[in-house]
Amino acid sequence: MFDMVWIAGQAPSRYSSLSAKGEMPSSTLARKRRGQRATLVPSFHVIFRAMKLSEILRERGLVHQHSSETLEEITDGPKRTVYLGIDPSADSLHAGNLVGLLVLRHFLEGGHKVIILTGGGTGMIGDPGGKSEERNLLDEKTIAHNTKAVAKQIRQVFGSADFLEVDNAGWLSKLKVLEFLRDVGKHFTVNAMIKKDIVKNRLDAESPISFTEFSYSLLQGYDYLHLNEEYGADVQVGGSDQWSNILAGVEFIRRKVEKEVYALTWPLIVNKSTGKKFGKSEAGAIWLDPKKTSPFQFFQFFLNVEDEAVEELLLKLTLIPYGEVESIMLAHHKDPASRTAQKELARAVTTLVHGVDSSENAENVSDVLFGAKTLEEVSEDARELLAKEAPSAGIKLGISVVDALVEAKLATSKREARQFIEDGAVSLAGDAIKDVNRVLEESDFQNGLTLLKRGKRNASVLILD
Repeated sequence: MFDMVWIAGQAPSRYSSLSAKGEMPSSTLARKRRGQRATLVPSFHVIFRAMKLSEILRERGLVHQHSSETLEEITDGPKRTVYLGIDPSADSLHAGNLVGLLVLRHFLEGGHKVIILTGGGTGMIGDPGGKSEERNLLDEKTIAHNTKAVAKQIRQVFGSADFLEVDNAGWLSKLKVLEFLRDVGKHFTVNAMIKKDIVKNRLDAESPISFTEFSYSLLQGYDYLHLNEEYGADVQVGGSDQWSNILAGVEFIRRKVEKEVYALTWPLIVNKSTGKKFGKSEAGAIWLDPKKTSPFQFFQFFLNVEDEAVEELLLKLTLIPYGEVESIMLAHHKDPASRTAQKELARAVTTLVHGVDSSENAENVSDVLFGAKTLEEVSEDARELLAKEAPSAGIKLGISVVDALVEAKLATSKREARQFIEDGAVSLAGDAIKDVNRVLEESDFQNGLTLLKRGKRNASVLILD
């Protein structure tokens, strides 16, 4: 990403984002208003300045805390080796994980090295953070399966495989108890550990926490030391709920080997209505795996986010340049009903996670359901997706539209269905239905499908039996 610097004579430089349109210097505009010739204005030229990583992360709201005095010390100085630990407790990441993956992608694009640490060892223990009860422990086979599935999703989001994947089971499984307690345990005090929010909250709620979970931060600190010694890792990143664990690793390395390493966290995405963060253990999780959350469902989720959340999500969950996000939000504020920002968000995030084709098909299905396109205007793949993902009902030729409304659960009774038709609220294949005696005909269907709608937001795909 770049800034443009306009220079004209001795006037001070002015900065604007690359996506912004070029503007005349104010002196030119003043002369034009006074009727003077614009050719009298000194010429200017453009210098491009690459934005610093610290600037990119800050303007997108991706910085919560850092252990260095300044963020620039971590991001803008020597090239770093940055690592993120991934919990293998499920075979898919979820929407909230995209924040961390995009932070890492910004580091990659800034020339830094990235390590993805799969918690094959710690995953058999479980992090107490953010949980109200003890986790179920996973076996090695399940963790291996989950790790493979998650790595594929990370490569998709990064747009490359230019990162190192490691599994901490490779070294944690070889630890000897006495050596671990002597070389690692003595650098951690119980006094400090029970003051951590992730532990204190469980104790205050009188929710059991086993020694297994309690020891998690020691293993995470040991991971950091191992990665530092083996691969030169000097920055660990994570969500803000991981701050105390990451910082404990920074302190452990300082005490153990007298090296300076760093911690950096980003703010968690929180649902402003419920106060809950996105997470795979929360109700209604939005998974990256298309078998768990289909591309259409994924697209619809982001299409329906609240107005007050959309700007934050555009900045944190997409790669749309900051200047373009500002333009999108300006258009959105002028006409909120058009949901311009939500459409851009849904398109960008679905493309990032599932690819262009899946995103376009999901958008086409949405357009058909809500009136922007007809069945004839979309591809065969989109029609198949429509039949699979949208509310649908099997139907036979010759039945009445009234009966079809009831079959499709767009009306609770024939009487209500007739009333909807009389009120002008029903359409079939894009045409308004005014006759309560109208029956379904072969010409109403396109490749065995048609769309029955009640109002603007209630639709069902009728599939010809």
